[in-house]
Amino acid sequence: MMLMDDLQRAFSTLLSPDLTVVDQQSLAGGCISEACRVVTEDDQERQQQWFVKMNRESFLGNFQAEADGLTSLAAVEAIETPQPEAVGVSGDQAWLIMKWIDQQTPGKNFFRDFGARLAEMHRCTSGTRIGLNRDNFLGAAKQINCSTERWIDFVAENRLGFQLRWGIDQRLIDDSLRRDCEGVIAGLDQWLKGRLEKTSLLHGDLWSGNYLCNLEGQPVVIDPAVHYGCPEAEFGMLMLFGACPASFYDSYQQVFPMNAGWQRRVNVYVLYHLLNHLNLFGGGYHGQCQQIAGQILRA
Repeated sequence: MMLMDDLQRAFSTLLSPDLTVVDQQSLAGGCISEACRVVTEDDQERQQQWFVKMNRESFLGNFQAEADGLTSLAAVEAIETPQPEAVGVSGDQAWLIMKWIDQQTPGKNFFRDFGARLAEMHRCTSGTRIGLNRDNFLGAAKQINCSTERWIDFVAENRLGFQLRWGIDQRLIDDSLRRDCEGVIAGLDQWLKGRLEKTSLLHGDLWSGNYLCNLEGQPVVIDPAVHYGCPEAEFGMLMLFGACPASFYDSYQQVFPMNAGWQRRVNVYVLYHLLNHLNLFGGGYHGQCQQIAGQILRA
């Protein structure tokens, strides 16, 4: 739990010495960093609410990457994101401070609007760029974003290949899963054939825990792992843990259509996220990795 003295020091050091922390409430759900809602008061007794994350000092790079990702997404002006107000070290802890966003249960048009806004973000950033000018993080895992000339090579080396090597090093991947993953990597030209060749700015870790509905009923995205890539890659986590109804995908297709066969191709990106979960959380994900790898190979 964050202590009031530590919070006050962080706000004074990283944001403004004129802000006094008057309340804080710990938030559940964060499996990586501590999180809380903070209320501050300025010298004119005006109150503001903040969302604050805290972790060990060595986690500063993760917070900086998150703040950079949120800033990149906000610059597109397609989907709302919380604005990073401060990121840095106070005491012996790393901190990320953002404006609080009040939320509500999504209404009947939420997913239709969400799909359209995501498609617009992909549409208006469409180009040829691959990767990013820095590595960042997918959850607590390092995400390699070194650019390549072909998207196929990027997926083979920086996505599936990286996760496969990591899993083997941790002895979480047996010979059977290794062979299947190597088969998927070797056949990527076939498994990803038919996609749009253009790439777009991607949120990169878009699942039901990383989007919310604000008080205006509009979608807000959080906790990105941004990079430029095939728009279909955005749907890996959504198909796995997204819980989006058909209206979301229908709306997306109306604004920025994906080519036929995208539901089959997206399994490659589902495999990437499952391998990442295997590497972060252990062998409970081995069976799902084996299942989806086999499904790709049989397609």
